[in-house]
Amino acid sequence: MTVQQVSFLDFPWVLDYILATRFNCSLRQIRHAVCSIVLTLRTILSAAVELGILVSQDADSIDGAASAKPFIDNMIHVINECLKNFPLCLDSEFFHSFLEPLPSHLRFLCGNFHPLTHMQFEDSAKQKAFEAQTKAITQALSELPSQCSNLELYMSSQEPVLKQIQIIKEHLRAPLWMLMHDFRSLQSEERLLVEDVRQAVRATVELQARETGERPTWPQVLGDTLLLLLPLWKLSALAVAKGQESLTHFVAGPPLGANLGAQRLLRRLIEVLLSEKADFMDIALWFAAEPSSAALLTSGEAVRFLLPEASNDEEFTRFRKEGLLRIQENLTGLQGHLLRLPKHLRAHISAYWRKAVEEVHMFLQLYLRVIEAFLEVQKEVHSFVHNQLFIEVMLGLPLLTWLASDGRSG
Repeated sequence: MTVQQVSFLDFPWVLDYILATRFNCSLRQIRHAVCSIVLTLRTILSAAVELGILVSQDADSIDGAASAKPFIDNMIHVINECLKNFPLCLDSEFFHSFLEPLPSHLRFLCGNFHPLTHMQFEDSAKQKAFEAQTKAITQALSELPSQCSNLELYMSSQEPVLKQIQIIKEHLRAPLWMLMHDFRSLQSEERLLVEDVRQAVRATVELQARETGERPTWPQVLGDTLLLLLPLWKLSALAVAKGQESLTHFVAGPPLGANLGAQRLLRRLIEVLLSEKADFMDIALWFAAEPSSAALLTSGEAVRFLLPEASNDEEFTRFRKEGLLRIQENLTGLQGHLLRLPKHLRAHISAYWRKAVEEVHMFLQLYLRVIEAFLEVQKEVHSFVHNQLFIEVMLGLPLLTWLASDGRSG
């Protein structure tokens, strides 16, 4: 059986499509009844919009035109509320939220429509157009009660199917919503990280300005470099979570074929990035001297090995193709500034950037928890959809960065 890979963010719509494919034949009468109601409501909506245009054109010449406009706006608003958020596959929850308020909506529409029937236009052509629209609304309003009764009758006959669809949606809704909450938390943590980097940049600039009287630009470049390195940090954390021995064994085999020296440098890269007392200026200088291990860790094969199956790897592909080169260009200009820093300044500046690295490590802890939660949801969805709908679906991890593609911190 072919496995369908679906991005996590697209899955609610894909699930609706799968359910529609499976159940819509059983719900044919219900769908036709809903369509009849929707078409009737759209007829009223279209006529109400035309009435609004007619009234607006002659607002100064018709008695009561100003007071008529709110009634028309009320009708348009309540119909728009009725017509929004239709699922592709109708379920029990939707029908109760759609059908139960319809009688009160119908009374509301009639109450707002009645005052409009007494309006008169001096222009005969406009009066004729006005009467045509009010006649269309009157006819449509008279049809809605019987259409609602038909829908209620069909729903009763298909209640077991509707409940089955609802159970499937509800079973999957909770883990999906929790995971969306985790994604939003990760996004918030990324924002905090960016703010800490900006703070380190500002503090470094101000400190050196007090010492030299000049406001240097290199701290901004250092901040941009830290954010550009985030994909590498993520992969290092994933490597530790998965087991460095597993990664080492993988890169040693084909097609990467990394030799012992490359394997040692890869382990050292991970240690440097994840050290509890990491100084980012030391990280930058080490990285400038040894970029090859980063190229190995961000290779397409290593990324696919570390990420969950069917993940969006755009962030890491972009890093491999563009980020590494930009980092090298940044570090070429930064090395001289970092090496020439006086010792008393270096100690203070290191403290600013150590705080930024600590925020990176906090971000990585949450990132790993999100990956773990995603793997659980991925497994649960795959198993449940297979058992209930006899379809193989694999959720794909979406892009988990909200930074601009250039990684700018300012």
